[in-house]
Amino acid sequence: MTRLRDELRLLAAEAPQVDLAERAVRGARRQKTTTFASVVAALAALAVSAAILVDGSRGATTSTQVTDVLPASGVDPAAYAYYDFCGRKWDYRKNTHTFAGQNCAQWQLVTRTGQRFRVPEATSVYTEQTADNYMNTGAPLVITPDGRRIAYYSEKDRTFAVRDLAGGQIWLAPLTVTRQAMVRSGVLLTLSPDGRYLGVNGPDRLDAVVDVETGQLTEPPNGWRVRRVASGGTSVVMSDLADGLGLMSDGKVTPLTIGKPWDDITVPAPDEHTMAYLDGRKDDGNGMFSPDNAVATLDATTGKTLTKVTFRDAPKDFTPRLGGWLSPTEVAVSDAARGPRSEDGTPMLGEVVYGIDVNTGKVRERAKYTYRGWAGDLSIPGF
Repeated sequence: MTRLRDELRLLAAEAPQVDLAERAVRGARRQKTTTFASVVAALAALAVSAAILVDGSRGATTSTQVTDVLPASGVDPAAYAYYDFCGRKWDYRKNTHTFAGQNCAQWQLVTRTGQRFRVPEATSVYTEQTADNYMNTGAPLVITPDGRRIAYYSEKDRTFAVRDLAGGQIWLAPLTVTRQAMVRSGVLLTLSPDGRYLGVNGPDRLDAVVDVETGQLTEPPNGWRVRRVASGGTSVVMSDLADGLGLMSDGKVTPLTIGKPWDDITVPAPDEHTMAYLDGRKDDGNGMFSPDNAVATLDATTGKTLTKVTFRDAPKDFTPRLGGWLSPTEVAVSDAARGPRSEDGTPMLGEVVYGIDVNTGKVRERAKYTYRGWAGDLSIPGF
């Protein structure tokens, strides 16, 4: 639940108009009780924006006004997706409603070949916010690690859609979810790496794993929430109401031993039993945490720790959040990208993606995403 807390501290410092850290982490002024899903959705929506993005493997891409709508098929794999509140300053107390109906406030998808498209069918910015009633800034959009499929909330269909970018197929989850429910509590979406299984974590026990190609829906045991789904849908990382972690297989959940409130863990690696998590973070008792400084693995079948190594060659002030497996021995993490404001005061924000070797702790940078903007959301494949 705290995977973006450190990024939020940076963002709060860079964007003083809104107390983002207090909004997303504590949720103290929400009208309703904040669920795990709404906190995570708020964190994802508030922690990132997209105006300029730099990918270390492809060079710089400057945000421009995107006019083309995502074609029905034949689209190259996605490099990332974003919305940036039209490049304007965003104040949830005053002007969110002014973005209603604007094309520039829609999700925009950028392909690996540099094409840019609007995705109008994917709900983006919630515009109902006022000073007395504010909620998550927008609806989620997630991308598979290979960039070939995306998932999002489709308001016209009142459910979640998974879309294959090349083939054009769109699968709708056999769930009914109103915009009002999305606004009230937020939903966390996750796609399995193969793009076939959609995990839904939402309000009012809206928790399920959907095989989008057959429509089969699996609901977890009461009290467990969906966190991550493995390829094939056979293994699902779960959390309980106390933020303990478990692994669901064949409808049954086996609790995992790490279970601290800030923990997150991967699905099993290609060997189908090794799971990785970050370790070493400590709570000072006042809601502040020292950063993780180690990566550990455990055997999902026995629950026993297999390896634990401290980070090696990590950058200064490294505060990573966990992604997925990059190879049988390496996991992906991301950390906040840091930089000065521009001359007009616009913050430079972003994320850097790293790989960490679970056997040696070696940290290596894979891609750097930096951008200038006041508010928005950024979605990276596999995160």
